Amino acid sequence: MRRPVLALLAVVSVLPLTCCSAETVGQASEPEQSEASEPLRAVFLGDSYTAASHDGAGYVPPTADALGWEPVLEAVSGTGYVAVGAEPGAAPYQERVDEVVAAAPDVVVVQGSTNDAGLPTAEVHAAAETLYADLQAQLPEAQVVVVGPLIPPGSDPVAVAGVRTALAEAAGAAGLPFVDPLAEGWLHPSDGLFADPIHPNQTGYDAFSADLVSALRAQGH
Repeated sequence: MRRPVLALLAVVSVLPLTCCSAETVGQASEPEQSEASEPLRAVFLGDSYTAASHDGAGYVPPTADALGWEPVLEAVSGTGYVAVGAEPGAAPYQERVDEVVAAAPDVVVVQGSTNDAGLPTAEVHAAAETLYADLQAQLPEAQVVVVGPLIPPGSDPVAVAGVRTALAEAAGAAGLPFVDPLAEGWLHPSDGLFADPIHPNQTGYDAFSADLVSALRAQGH
């Protein structure tokens, strides 16, 4: 297990060298010895919101920097729990679990997806249940966090709310923390935060990251 760096501040009185035994010197030096910690590896499984970070933009880099994580992206535009996406080889989240597991993460953040809006919520709920169960079974020591969808200006708010409810119920049944951008009003009002009706600009992604970091820290990350 990776352990956090323990920073100690020792105030040591200056004594003549002849007054310091070898044992005293050794004891004074011990607080300064600490192991360098390794950052937690976090896989971000998501849609185009997460995929934006492939180019060094998006919400993942500032989130990982703020939390001291080593980020790994498993993100494909147009995909979701049920949504397949249009890119060659694109697949819904469940079919990408092997890639998530192969990264040996300490944390898995499952983001989205607005792409599931309009699809049968029963299918979204069932897909979420299966995904969460597989992640928990194959990564028993990893912390899995579910981040629900938000409502961009060009989406159907009722349909997105249906996805949000399905995911919240599935996460609750699995005992997983659920971060709820919709309920918390992330990126609302949306003025100046979106590059198009669906996707944030970098200002929007930075705001998304700030809200996500606050939510994750509240959960103890």
